[in-house]
Amino acid sequence: MSTGVWLCALAGAACMGAAIRERTVVSRLRRNGTRTEGTVVRVLVDSAEGTQTPVIRFTDAGGHLIEFTPSASGIGLGLAAGTTVPVVYPLGNSHEARVFTARHRVLPSLLSAFVGAIFLGVAVVIALTD
Repeated sequence: MSTGVWLCALAGAACMGAAIRERTVVSRLRRNGTRTEGTVVRVLVDSAEGTQTPVIRFTDAGGHLIEFTPSASGIGLGLAAGTTVPVVYPLGNSHEARVFTARHRVLPSLLSAFVGAIFLGVAVVIALTD
């Protein structure tokens, strides 16, 4: 088998692993996470890359004011300044907070799985044509 098959298979497996990990984290947060609401206090704009990243502020269970940017951002995941959003974080670790909208729960793992499937499909095509 060629190097291309192995590289595509490895990339596909890595993407699938990332999708599984993301779903596992979301499931654990759904069951055991501390839920609260946060407010988008500003949106950071990177005009060079054309990205917009919201900054979300919330108060954790201990009364500490926390600000974070979501790890997932992009088309379909944008949040306008002033918007109130659901936030969840692992018990006792408010610095690991995540936006908990349906889009933010589903799209990152779905996108990773889709890209992984494409890589695995390309690996199969390369293997069959060699």
